[in-house]
Amino acid sequence: MPKTAKTIFNTTEKSNFILNMKTRDYWKYNLKIMQLFLILMPIFSIVLEFAKVYSVPSMALSIAGVFAMVFVFIGYMKSVTPKQLILPSVLAGGMVVWGIVSLYNCYYPKVAMFGSDGRAEGLLSIVFYGCFFLLGAQLGTDDNRLKLVRSMLIMTFAECVWALLQVLPIGFPSYYRSLEPFLIFDVFLPSGVTGSPVFFASLLCMMEVPAVLCSVFETEKKNRIFAWICAILFVILSVKTQCILGIAGMAFSILVSVICIFVKKEGKQGGIRLGALLVAFVIAMGWVYISPSMNGSYSRATGQSEAIPNAMTLYDGGIFWKDSAYRLEVSGYPINGSNNVYGDFAIDSTSETYKRLWKVTTDIIKQYPLAGTGEDNLVYAQMHESLIINQNPNTFDRAYNFYLQMAGTTGIPMLLLFLALMVTALKNGAQELKEKENQWLHIAIFGAVVVYLAVMMIGSSCLTVAPLFWMLAGCCCRMGKEEEE
Repeated sequence: MPKTAKTIFNTTEKSNFILNMKTRDYWKYNLKIMQLFLILMPIFSIVLEFAKVYSVPSMALSIAGVFAMVFVFIGYMKSVTPKQLILPSVLAGGMVVWGIVSLYNCYYPKVAMFGSDGRAEGLLSIVFYGCFFLLGAQLGTDDNRLKLVRSMLIMTFAECVWALLQVLPIGFPSYYRSLEPFLIFDVFLPSGVTGSPVFFASLLCMMEVPAVLCSVFETEKKNRIFAWICAILFVILSVKTQCILGIAGMAFSILVSVICIFVKKEGKQGGIRLGALLVAFVIAMGWVYISPSMNGSYSRATGQSEAIPNAMTLYDGGIFWKDSAYRLEVSGYPINGSNNVYGDFAIDSTSETYKRLWKVTTDIIKQYPLAGTGEDNLVYAQMHESLIINQNPNTFDRAYNFYLQMAGTTGIPMLLLFLALMVTALKNGAQELKEKENQWLHIAIFGAVVVYLAVMMIGSSCLTVAPLFWMLAGCCCRMGKEEEE
């Protein structure tokens, strides 16, 4: 009997795009989808730097995310997806399912589905992040993974160029020229187009490891030079964010980067990189110290304009509420003497600020341990004085501990599913580190994922940075070379 042609959607193999797609082509499409996001997100986010059009950045995630969903489906339909991804797929799917459970038990379902204005991290973002994870795990070859890492470095470098314009006292558009919660002005903190100096610092810390490794092991000299420029620039601008994540996180990232080089038995190169990065770190600290006099920074906390003396100052609390209350209006304003049930706190104290955020979030987790408050609904559990968000002083929408944030908004089961997914990805990634071919690339990806997970202890997920992490986590989960059809 004649062989029957494969059919799908009532079309034959000869006419159907999906059936004609080769495995290698599938890998390339996965790469192009992720690169599409890396192009669209900075471009779309620039709009938000000039005008409060909150829906624009999320369009980048939606466009690339829909393509990602389609190609994840194609991978399973064509049996291209390897069996090793069954467990990660189940865990990622479990996160989506539990997100739906949280949606039906939240304060505001629309916010839980699409996210709040300017944040856009609702249930849909969980779906898209999971798809990016699975696409990252299906790039097939180290050449595709290296292209993805290079694309991320280029995007992060572009963010740094924008950030350099922000830190110069030339009047370039920036939400963080001043910090109204502290009543201080002309501080010129860099945020790129990520939305916050803290988010920007988390991006730089994560990408520092690939930048340093690429500066040593890339085959072409021009790529090594570019990566080395990125590595130095990331250190300087991360410290200049003047938040604890930017300084402590970058110090940890430098340590991880140098350890990775020594693991590859490149002691000389490791020593050179460590020395240069430490010099850049010290220079950045010096820049931070003299920034008040360079920028003409002043304070109006006493009612009069007073010059701010040179000092090493952290602005975490001011950054948090400048972002949520003044920039996006998704939280209350920080006001001492309010009727907030938790009382007052010193917003200019980094330790006291974090203590306050974590205390309130922990209490919310105790109140809603299973389903949480709903994605981007954390602030609603704190509203006691008014139904209007910004009329509830000292409230916040981000806990600045990613793990507490996840447990508070979507419940402890969601956090456990996420941790199980990350353990699976890191375990698979650790096994691939034994491969001799392109081992340095595997180490770079593994190191970037580890650094991001570590700095999220004092950081927060955001639409402009998190997708890069999920892509790299997917690469980490499946770094072996796949077989073609």
